[in-house]
Amino acid sequence: MSSAFHHGMSTIEHHEDLVAWQLAAELKKRVLQIIERPSVARHFRFCDQLRESCRSGPANLAEGFWRYRPRDNARFVRIALGSLGETLNHLHDAFTEKYISEDEYADVRALAQSALRTATAWHAYLDNCPDKPPSDRRRRRQKPKRQPREEQSDGSPET
Repeated sequence: MSSAFHHGMSTIEHHEDLVAWQLAAELKKRVLQIIERPSVARHFRFCDQLRESCRSGPANLAEGFWRYRPRDNARFVRIALGSLGETLNHLHDAFTEKYISEDEYADVRALAQSALRTATAWHAYLDNCPDKPPSDRRRRRQKPKRQPREEQSDGSPET
């Protein structure tokens, strides 16, 4: 699997292992720091919209991951992509409204674009997967082994 999805691990076991989720979570952290500033926090509607969109990206990546089926997962990645794009748009508004500096905008914009690129690659990967859940011995139910029927002393099977 491409390193765009995980950092050198042989398998992805948790949504936190996805680089797309890591980038989206870092973006969320940075955005929440921005909207906590008193000069920005007083713009309630703007902060609410930005808070919702920045939380939605990593949340949808996580939810999709735990759905197991690639097509179902891809649907949540598409939602996450929309939320990441919305967050990027709100960050542009924050810059034009002078809530953040040009340097800070450049930093969070680069982070948002990295999250978008990585989530887009993850989505493309999922779109090319067969739609069946990963084999996992822990989730697979094992059928009980059939025991041979014992015969009664007269040779007929026990009932």
